[in-house]
Amino acid sequence: MSARTYSWLVLVLCAACLLPVAGLNLVLTSNSLRIDKNRLASDWQQMTHGVTYAPPISQNRPFKTLRLNDRIGEINTVVFGSSTTMSIVADAFHPPLKSYNFAQSGNSLRAMIGEAEYVVDRWGGQIRLLVIPVDWALGFIFEDGEPIRAELSPPAVLREAAAARPSLVAQLTDALSLPRLKILAGVLRDVFKASDAGAAFRQVFFEAAGPEYRCPDGTPARDFDVVYRGMCNGFRYDGSATFADQKRLDARNAQVALAVSVSGGGQYAAALRHGRGRPSPVLLDRLAQLARRAETRGGKVVLLLPPLMPGMEEALSKTSHSGEWLRSTKRVIESWAVHEQILLLDAGRSERYGCAVDEFIDPHHALPRCYSRIFSRFFLDHPWEAKAGAAGNR
Repeated sequence: MSARTYSWLVLVLCAACLLPVAGLNLVLTSNSLRIDKNRLASDWQQMTHGVTYAPPISQNRPFKTLRLNDRIGEINTVVFGSSTTMSIVADAFHPPLKSYNFAQSGNSLRAMIGEAEYVVDRWGGQIRLLVIPVDWALGFIFEDGEPIRAELSPPAVLREAAAARPSLVAQLTDALSLPRLKILAGVLRDVFKASDAGAAFRQVFFEAAGPEYRCPDGTPARDFDVVYRGMCNGFRYDGSATFADQKRLDARNAQVALAVSVSGGGQYAAALRHGRGRPSPVLLDRLAQLARRAETRGGKVVLLLPPLMPGMEEALSKTSHSGEWLRSTKRVIESWAVHEQILLLDAGRSERYGCAVDEFIDPHHALPRCYSRIFSRFFLDHPWEAKAGAAGNR
């Protein structure tokens, strides 16, 4: 066999392996693109009050925006943020406050401010409490630039999602990526294990969603993607995330996580090093303007320093590489909040609120039990806040 013939044979064999794989992944992608799964998932949740999400779960702005618009007539409190605040459930707020958790994956403070401004301008007479995290651990409070203007009407967000539709080349590249190959392998494994493989294949590759099922607590659930099926992984009716695919910290791995968190090469030290103890004056100024605008319409802004795993902030504050920058950052935020008369809920040292390591999935993602303790203490210290919410609903 000549070298040329051998080369062609190898290419043909590679193509024979890759083409079916690419084809199946393109079918999965096409299924997500040709159907407005954001609207389907949102409508299903509005009807059932169940747990769901629209793919991909890491880009949830369209889904969350549709849900906010559907829920707006029932609520008077909005929680903003990134995934660090996604665990805040509606039960964390004392009645008659009724919340929707609008936090989105990777959402920056610049984006949150724009979203909150939209909410105040559009629904300011109804929304009485806006919870906005000012997160130093992920570097959001140090970001340069002006807040990002938001348009949260359903037509606008769906147009934005449609404009982000990937090209055919991008879809093909994604179809052959390692994460997609792993997902496909898992999907095919589940199909072959099903009692009716043909029906399972049609459902996964051509139908909009999996079958409805029940979570362990009895809540209905439905998955509009092929990943995390049957896990109750997604968003509850109140907008909070279940984080069902994530493991919790325990006594053993918490020690490792703490050591990594306070190291000079860790992400939290990097955030402080970038900010050098100086929160963005532009963002602080817009937050102050937002708070005053909300107050003129009967609302209130509460700024939140999100909880970190027990012992982490204290340990980091004692390090030579980041301690002074952390202390400076906190001093600036605290003195500014006092000057502007804005409520600041500092939950960074979560151990002060009784939070335990098993109430975290990593050093900066707390679970609902921790957040519930934090807000219970907050409402004990500020009982008038619930009264303000009650007045807004009369």
